[in-house]
Amino acid sequence: MKRGFLCLLALASTVTELSAQAREVAFRTLCIQQADGIDKVSMAGKEPGQSVGVELFTDVSPEIKGVFASGTVEFYTGDPSAGPTGRKVVARGTLGKSERQLFVFLPTGQKGEGKLPYNLTCYDDDVKSFPMGHVRAINLAPVPVRFVISGHETPQIPPSKFAQFPHSKEVNDYNMYQVVIQFLSANGQWVKGQSVSWKATDRRREIVVTSVDPKFNQPAVKLYNDIPPWLAAPKEGTP
Repeated sequence: MKRGFLCLLALASTVTELSAQAREVAFRTLCIQQADGIDKVSMAGKEPGQSVGVELFTDVSPEIKGVFASGTVEFYTGDPSAGPTGRKVVARGTLGKSERQLFVFLPTGQKGEGKLPYNLTCYDDDVKSFPMGHVRAINLAPVPVRFVISGHETPQIPPSKFAQFPHSKEVNDYNMYQVVIQFLSANGQWVKGQSVSWKATDRRREIVVTSVDPKFNQPAVKLYNDIPPWLAAPKEGTP
């Protein structure tokens, strides 16, 4: 009897520990480019047998809440609760620390058994980690990149890393400043990937993703203006 009671205590302790490890995270997604026509995925829900459908937008998505039982994030096609035969993992990443995160999906271009269609990276998305009036430069290219901002070079951003910096204070009469984004080529020369003017503002954040187009093997730069939805003014008539 005593032994059975101790086993029940151990089981209860294990369940409590697993519950404590589970985290509810409000996340948004950003799919740089859809892979193999996969525009909707699913993840395990809070309760056994539940699933949450997630659309993959090629822009920053609305906010979604999910519960993660471990530090690993997995998305599937098929039913997440159906086991290996009824589902397929299409993206896997490591959960960040914040209660708000951005999940970025990038096609891997890989096919075959055990290959994932998407590379998934997770970034803390709260305004303490990523302040308003700042730029987050995410480098998903296989080479280093750097930014030349109002004529000043930033440090290199290695592959799979990111950097953050405020908007330039050196602006013209229209509050604009020049930005050149450069990629490091195989011969050690910096190649211009984009030259553009940005507007300095504290009213939003900017997400810049640098990558290499897998089809044409050319530098690619995408800019997303970001006003976090939890900071946006409520619509008229909304309590």
